[in-house]
Amino acid sequence: MGFKKTVVLFLLYFPAGLGAFGQQAISLDLEETIRLAQEQSIDAMIVRNTFLGDYWNFRSHRAELLPSLNFSAGIANFDRSQRALQDAATGEIYYRTNYNMNNSATVSIDQQVAVTGGILSLSSSLNRLDQYRPIRDITYYSQPVTLSYLQPLFNYNRLKWDRKIEPEKFERSKKEYLESMEEVTLKAVRYFYNLAMAQLHYTIAAGNYSQMKTMYGIASRRHEQTGSVTRSELLQLELRMVNDSLAISTRENDYKARLMEFRSFLGYNDKVDLRLEQSDEVPELRMEVDFVLEKTWQNGPFRIDQEVSRLESDRSVAQAKANRGISLSVSTQFGLSNNADELPGAYSHLLNHEIFGVNLRVPIVDWGMGKGRVKMAQAQQKITLAHLEQASIDLEQNVYLEVVQFNAQRDKLRMARRADRIAEERYELAMKDFAAGSISVTDLNTAQSEKDAANMNYLTELSNFWIYYFTLRKMTLYDFMTNTDISAEYDKLVD
Repeated sequence: MGFKKTVVLFLLYFPAGLGAFGQQAISLDLEETIRLAQEQSIDAMIVRNTFLGDYWNFRSHRAELLPSLNFSAGIANFDRSQRALQDAATGEIYYRTNYNMNNSATVSIDQQVAVTGGILSLSSSLNRLDQYRPIRDITYYSQPVTLSYLQPLFNYNRLKWDRKIEPEKFERSKKEYLESMEEVTLKAVRYFYNLAMAQLHYTIAAGNYSQMKTMYGIASRRHEQTGSVTRSELLQLELRMVNDSLAISTRENDYKARLMEFRSFLGYNDKVDLRLEQSDEVPELRMEVDFVLEKTWQNGPFRIDQEVSRLESDRSVAQAKANRGISLSVSTQFGLSNNADELPGAYSHLLNHEIFGVNLRVPIVDWGMGKGRVKMAQAQQKITLAHLEQASIDLEQNVYLEVVQFNAQRDKLRMARRADRIAEERYELAMKDFAAGSISVTDLNTAQSEKDAANMNYLTELSNFWIYYFTLRKMTLYDFMTNTDISAEYDKLVD
């Protein structure tokens, strides 16, 4: 019997004790396991919600560049207090009672100008002042139309840099989403083969115990009838049988632990018994280093991540330079306004309303603090560029090693499969020869150990093949079986 017969059939037909471990049995192959992991695992849910966070962050950035309609109001601002006043003629200071209530409302359309860093605003406002003493009086003050603009000069322009960086960061988020989903796939492959290995250990232990029990019966009769089996050999066979019996319980417990781990990863409760359908078929693939490197650079987040790092380091330098020198801002305001005792009068015979101002701040002595910040930012920029260059070198080396390992793994898997079949055939012959009395117990034990080792080695190499394959898929975001780039319907993710 080969690997497929000794292991796969066992995975399809569990012993009754293990089958009772769950109430509903579901059979999964590797492809179905990956699909379920991407659809319903907690890891996949975290990946999707991480992307949603990045999406809404980008939406917020885009909204910041659009005009905003705002309403503000000051309601029932009551003031009854003593105020210090100074006589303009004599300079005498005296206190007067302030007894009034102020209400105001403003509607404005505000637009941030990303190119210049300024703010343009069109507004309309109305103010009502109720004076209670010394006489009861009401005054309305209106500004029906006011156009204002505030322009900082020589200052750090945050929006200008955000327009460069935020779109790149969102594109990186898309790539990172695909990469993270491929990481979920890799995790599913590892869980799948961890469970498959636990099942293999169990079926080997159960099968060996059953076969050793049969061989022990044959050896006992030969020991008693012909003496062709010595007492020492009989004890050796009995010891192997006892050890196999002990291994069954250990391997069963390990299988149950792996099953719970696998079930939890896929989001199933303990009412579901998951059974693996293992296939030893693998695709005929051979990777080329240049092609894999090209796809890694083209499809993966590495290139965009490097660009974002460069832009962020440039931004830090620009911000440090802007904050060390002259701070200058110009504000202008043009509109119409009037005041009256009655509301209609506040909107008639409107008067021109113009305000212009310049604010200037010049650091004369800062003890080198501004210069130091610039030097620190420039030094950090050089460090960032050095790290990026090293990361590019590391990426090329990593791609080369992964491709070499994958190509070599195909040959290793083929040899492991051949060794498994040879060991299985040799063990079957050894059992027949032992039953015929032509080989010793030691030879039988050796054949069994080699068969067990070959079974486990083949499954290990099969697991390694798929891990190497999906690692390359994660790096390149490319499906080598269908020769297509891996993509996602991002619009559906944010519905």
